[in-house]
Amino acid sequence: MSTYTVEQLGEEGPPFAMAMLLECIGSGEPFITYGDIGSELEHQLKIKTIFPTQIGHVAGSLMNQILEVAPKAPLINVLITRPNGIPGVGVGGYLADRYNDESLRKWNKVSLKRKKEIIERERKKIFEYTKWSDLNNKLFGKKTPALRKKQEANDDNYKTPHHGGPAESKEHKKLKNWVSNNPKAIGIRQSFGTGVKESRLLSGDEIDVLFSEGDSFVTVEVKSIRSNDEDFKRGIYQCVKYREVKIAEHAPYSVNVQSILVTERQLTPELKERAKILNVKLKCVSVN
Repeated sequence: MSTYTVEQLGEEGPPFAMAMLLECIGSGEPFITYGDIGSELEHQLKIKTIFPTQIGHVAGSLMNQILEVAPKAPLINVLITRPNGIPGVGVGGYLADRYNDESLRKWNKVSLKRKKEIIERERKKIFEYTKWSDLNNKLFGKKTPALRKKQEANDDNYKTPHHGGPAESKEHKKLKNWVSNNPKAIGIRQSFGTGVKESRLLSGDEIDVLFSEGDSFVTVEVKSIRSNDEDFKRGIYQCVKYREVKIAEHAPYSVNVQSILVTERQLTPELKERAKILNVKLKCVSVN
């Protein structure tokens, strides 16, 4: 199947979206993006490309079905969001009805601060609600659709020799060496000098390359041509961790720490957005 209709998405998508939401709630994940659901439905419904903007029809259809059998159930559709964690305009009508506030119907005009406050309030209710499994059974039967197995991070430097794992790949090593000797090429002032490879933090973590100049530091995580999207995602959060640990090492004194993720392939738009939100700089180079 190469084409689809929004009606088809509204009919066939909700069981899979619900299964993903149950998994999200069970694992404590913050939200599921329109792109995540679109990718799953492409696989499940054998559709080549589904535009993320049309997943709103799936979210709305699912929420309507839930409210038919449980009118007071939390608005679980607020967990289906853009990469920035904020749901699209379709959620406004549900929130306006729930909170008897017509201003929420014009969701795109609501301030970001207020959006976060409202979503946080509803999220708390969602994670505390104990009847999601029962609702799923009433709507779609006891057999939850089998979702695709999540992609595993494939960078073979995930386990380092220090932890008894295999040695890093030649591609990872080559990229790391190149980064340490070319700070300017990844947006770091030449005055930082050559980067220190495999710099150990007090947490026991190891930074691929650390640049320092006085009380300013740049931690760099590299992902070679061998890495997949899941490894890029992990790399973003590694950058956050290294940055915060480096800052903590110098407490109570203030230092300036930036983090850069260097890859050999462009990240998806969703991962780019996530990196931006988390203040992780990205640089794509070709070394291998």
